[in-house]
Amino acid sequence: MYRIAVVDDQPEERSRLEDYLRRFAGERKLTITVDPFEGGESFLAAFDHNYDIVLLDIEMQGIDGMETARRLREKDEKVCLLFVTYLANFAVQGYSVHALDFLVKPVSFENFGMKMERALIAADRARKKEIFLPTAEGNRRLRIDELYYVEVMNHTLLYHTKDGVLSVRGSIRECEERLAPYDFARCNKSFLVNMNEVTEIRRSEIRVGGDLLPIGSSRRQDFLRQLAEFMGEIVL
Repeated sequence: MYRIAVVDDQPEERSRLEDYLRRFAGERKLTITVDPFEGGESFLAAFDHNYDIVLLDIEMQGIDGMETARRLREKDEKVCLLFVTYLANFAVQGYSVHALDFLVKPVSFENFGMKMERALIAADRARKKEIFLPTAEGNRRLRIDELYYVEVMNHTLLYHTKDGVLSVRGSIRECEERLAPYDFARCNKSFLVNMNEVTEIRRSEIRVGGDLLPIGSSRRQDFLRQLAEFMGEIVL
C-alpha cells in the first residue's frame, strides 16, 4: 500500500488529483490511501514520516509550497515530493528541496501517469531501506538512514535515531539478523551500530551519532574487520 498526501488550497484541484490517483491506482491494481490537505500548515502538523509520496502545490495561501517543502525536508530528507504549479519556472526552485519532478496545471491524466510512475519507483527505493517498529504508541516506520545504533537494556531495544530514542521489546540477536542487510555490526554485546554513521574510531571506542560507544574486547577484531571492509580501508 502507498500513502499519498495531496496538498492544495484549491478544492477543485485537490479533487482532480485525488480522482487521478484513484484512476491511476485502479489501472495498475495498486492499493493506495490518499489524504487531502488544504494547506501547508495542516499537512506539516499531520506529517510523521507517514507518506510515501507528497503532491504539493507551490502557490498557496498561508505557508506556500516552497516554504512547506523546506520545512518538510527538515523532518524528512527522503520522502518523494512532486510539485504542482501553474507556472513551470517556479518548479525550478524545487531542486533546492530535492523535488523529484513537477506537474503543470491544468494537469492532464497522461502527464500525471508518467510522473507517478517515476514517483512509485523512487518511493519503492526508499521503502526498501525502512523497517517497522512495534512501539508502545503503535507501529512506527523508521528509515535506516535515520538510525544511529541500537542498544539492548533489560530485554528492551533502544533505537537511537536522529529524532530521539524509540523503545521496543526484543532481543539484540533478532535485531542483528533483521538489520544485517543494512551494514550494521555489533561493537560489543549491547550495541549494534550503523556503520554509515561511525564518525570516529579510537583504540577502544567509536563515535556514532555524537555518542562514544565501547568496543568489546572479545568483539574488537571482528568488528574492526567488518568496519574496515565497509569503509574500504585499514582500521587499526
